[in-house]
Amino acid sequence: MSELSSKRLARLNGRPTGTVAALDIGCSKTTCLIARPDTDNPRRMTILGAGRQQTRGFAGGTITDMEGLERSIRLAVEDAEREAGEPITEVILGITGPKLSSRLVSATVDISGRVVTAKDVRRLHTQALSRAAQTSGGRQEEILSAWPVVYTIDKAAGRVRQPVGMIAGSLSVKMSIVSAPRAVVNNLVECVGRAHLGVRQLVPSAIASGAGTLIEDEIENGAVCIDLGSGVTAVSVYLHGSPAWLGLVPAGGAHVTADIAQGIGTTFAAAERLKNVFGTADLEGPGLAERIEAPRLGDDGRLHASRLERGEIARIIAPRIEEIFELAANLLAQSDVRTVLPQRVVLTGGASQLPGVREVASRILKTPIRLGRPVLAESLGEQLATPAFSTASGLLLYPELGFTDAARAGASSLETEAGVSPGWTNAVLHWLKENF
Repeated sequence: MSELSSKRLARLNGRPTGTVAALDIGCSKTTCLIARPDTDNPRRMTILGAGRQQTRGFAGGTITDMEGLERSIRLAVEDAEREAGEPITEVILGITGPKLSSRLVSATVDISGRVVTAKDVRRLHTQALSRAAQTSGGRQEEILSAWPVVYTIDKAAGRVRQPVGMIAGSLSVKMSIVSAPRAVVNNLVECVGRAHLGVRQLVPSAIASGAGTLIEDEIENGAVCIDLGSGVTAVSVYLHGSPAWLGLVPAGGAHVTADIAQGIGTTFAAAERLKNVFGTADLEGPGLAERIEAPRLGDDGRLHASRLERGEIARIIAPRIEEIFELAANLLAQSDVRTVLPQRVVLTGGASQLPGVREVASRILKTPIRLGRPVLAESLGEQLATPAFSTASGLLLYPELGFTDAARAGASSLETEAGVSPGWTNAVLHWLKENF
């Protein structure tokens, strides 16, 4: 049994049974899934209910209208509850947006040649979190997650996943820290609270996309997941069985639609249909000379019948898709994990289903691309088993995967001198009281 499977089973055995709910607030749709975990298989769930609503009041990871977003959340949750036949009181909430930041923080503790204990590992994590707070540069931030990516014994070249029980002079860790502006976190949690829901856990949506799409081998051995969404494109990197880094490109499928609307002079709704029915990012594919119906706005402000070649749509789509993956490639090249980037890349998200997108991504990233759908596809049913629901299903799976997270957002509102409100403060105080 792999290490990841062992962690998942241990997580299942120690977790109370019952339902779990996930809330994914995207730029185009808000999705709520209610499920019951399978006690025999950590990567299987019974989907009890699902609700989807058009997102209003949320753009680019920022709330623009609290009442509009609250209504979208309420309607999606009510639909899921109606289908599940039971109410929910808390959700695992995804958070996204270009204001999320990700960085690697290093820390070292002295072991003095004895056996490493769990207490030593907790002390190391506390030091890494403290350093992350001190290096925040005075920004008013909330630490969302802190994942130990790799441990090192005595600064040796070999990497260690589980140091407990090993003899060491010193123990070091590289920890992946994800944070967001406190105002963004507070407003999102407040909006969900107005819908009479508590937030059980706050998970970066980019990481949830990977959790929902990557197979066990990819999580264990490393992979890059690119979620081509509507408003943003999320990039996440998994290393050594743990989330290691994330980045966001502020462009996605909705920007492709807007380009079409501007390029041929039509409405956004008509452009969306043209993209979904006739769109392609492949400029050398078949059928580009085909003439298609493409309504355009006339002088009277109404749509009028018009025809154009399918290739004209492709020539609008392709440059934007190329730009998105070039920006994603630049993010990866400048990331803290650039020297150890995995070669395996998985593409997901609603916009990834556009013909030719995978080929463009493979050409720009210079690696084969796998188009990933949710690993819960068999449980989700035909309508939800598409890349568009990778994030929502990943939010359900995230707690079951057993990732070590030294921080939990929202656990405390205490402030540090660095201006950070870390969710890990209560845990740190508990560790100090219990172990020292």
